[in-house]
Order: sequence, then structure tokens, then C-alpha cells
Amino acid sequence: MNWSAAETGHLPIIFSLTVLVIGLYFRGTILWASVSLVLCFLLVVDRESIVTLVVYAFSALLVIAGYRRIRFGLATPQIVNQVSSEASRGEIVLDANNLLGLVDWEISPLRAFVNELEADGFSVHLFFDHNIYRLLKKNNLIKPTETIPMALCRIMEMNRHKLTVSKKGHKADALLVRHADRNKLTVLSNDRFNKKSEDRFYLDAAARLSKADLIKRVGLVDGKLTVM
Repeated sequence: MNWSAAETGHLPIIFSLTVLVIGLYFRGTILWASVSLVLCFLLVVDRESIVTLVVYAFSALLVIAGYRRIRFGLATPQIVNQVSSEASRGEIVLDANNLLGLVDWEISPLRAFVNELEADGFSVHLFFDHNIYRLLKKNNLIKPTETIPMALCRIMEMNRHKLTVSKKGHKADALLVRHADRNKLTVLSNDRFNKKSEDRFYLDAAARLSKADLIKRVGLVDGKLTVM
């Protein structure tokens, strides 16, 4: 078979592109090895083809990246969610005002308790009564430009979606119990939420939580909040 000069002139670039595409697909060490091989090859055989190779290689990179995104894009969130679920032991709901009452309204013990739970792999959601404002104001813990949730997020070093404050004039118990009941979450509190008058609007939800053993009592041991 006879090859023309034009046809044989394209052989180095075709060979180089083939090697480079293989490297781009597998990435890692294979990619670096293929790039080194191609550059050395073209420097010896056809230096002028290096610019052409760069253009072709960039185009191939875009095509392969698009292919990998289409093929694996849907699987990535599932893997991330699986890792996240394995790393977390689930969400726990804290009756923050109730626990603060146990420690004489000192925020440091509550913050230490939350830190311990998070270190053990739990995701913690705090529920505060609106009257926590009095404690923040008395101890100069709230800045003039801050709302109650903003101040609590800063003090507790927590994200806003992990902290709930009831409306003015209302307690957070109803919000806490319904949230825990709806999502089948464990509640940490020193309150059983079974008072017929005060808890009448969420007695059934609280009863379901108690029956499922999802209300855990918290007490003080050596001055520290501890699940009993």
C-alpha cells in the first residue's frame, strides 16, 4: 500500500491524539504519563504539531468531561447523601429553655452539651422560647442590630436552620413536639410534655413520642448536662 506524504504527515498527530485521549479518559497517573510520552514524541518527530495537538486535546477534554458528567452526574449526589447519612447519627431535638433552667440560665453548659452531641455524630436542633430575649439582654449577649435568632446562632455557633425561636408571647414546646413527632426524632428535655392544661394542644403528639421512647430526660451530673 502506498502512502502519500500528506497522509504520513498526519500520523504523528493521530498517534499523539490517541494516546492523549486515553490518558484524559483514565486521568491520574495515566494522564501524566500519556502527556509526557506525547510531548517527547512530538519534540523528536514533529514539533510543529504541538500547537495543533493542544487545540485538539482541549476539545477532547471538553467532550470527555461532558460525557463523564452525563454518565456519573446522577450518581454523585446519591454517593454524597450516602456518605452524609453514614457520618451522621441522626437529628436530636433539644428543649433549650428547659435545659438552660437546669444550669441556672448559663449558656456555656448548654453550648458544651451541644458540642458533645455533635462530636458524637448527632445533628442538633435547638428550640428556644421567645422570652430568651430577656436573658440575652440582661447579660449583654445581643447586639443592637441583631435579632434573637441571629444572636443565638452567633453565641451557639450554629446555622440558622438548626435553631428555632417561638413567636413573641408563645413557648416553643408546641413547635418542638410537632417537629419531633412529624420526623420521629429524639427529644432531650427535663419535661415530659404531659400536662393536660399547658400541653393540651400537642398531648397526642407527645404521647406518641413517649410511647416510642423518643423523649429522653436530661439531668445534671457533676454540673454537666447529661442524658439520663
